[in-house]
Amino acid sequence: EANYLIGRGMYDMTGPAAEINFMGYANPAQTGRGLHLRQFARAFVIADPTTHKRFAFVNIDGCMASQVVTLQVLDMLRVRYGSVYTADNVCITGTHTHSTPGGFFQYVLFDITSVGAVNQTIQAYANGIVN
Repeated sequence: EANYLIGRGMYDMTGPAAEINFMGYANPAQTGRGLHLRQFARAFVIADPTTHKRFAFVNIDGCMASQVVTLQVLDMLRVRYGSVYTADNVCITGTHTHSTPGGFFQYVLFDITSVGAVNQTIQAYANGIVN
C-alpha cells in the first residue's frame, strides 16, 4: 500500500494585457485592449514519503507551454529547491486558449505575430508557475 503526499497551489500568472498580440490565431491585429480575466497557474505536487521522489504537474491558463518558459521555470526551481525538481519530474501544460498574450516561445513561427519574444509574458508565466 502506497501513501502519497499531495499538494496543490494556484498563482496569478497574468502577463501584459494591452497592446500585446494574442497567441494562436497568427493575426497581428488580434491584440489585447485590457484585462477581462486573470490567468492562473495551477500546480499539483505528488510526493512519495518513502522514496522522497516528487512529481509536479502544472496547468497554465495559456495556449500551451513552451520550452523557453519551462527552462526558465526549471532554473528558478533549481535555485529555490536544489535538485528536487528537474525536467524528469516537472510537467507544464496549457488549457489551450487563444486569448492570452503571445511572445513566450523560442521558435520564430510562433512569435512572428508578436514580433519576437515578449519578456514580460515569459517572466509573468515563469513567476506564476514557480510561485
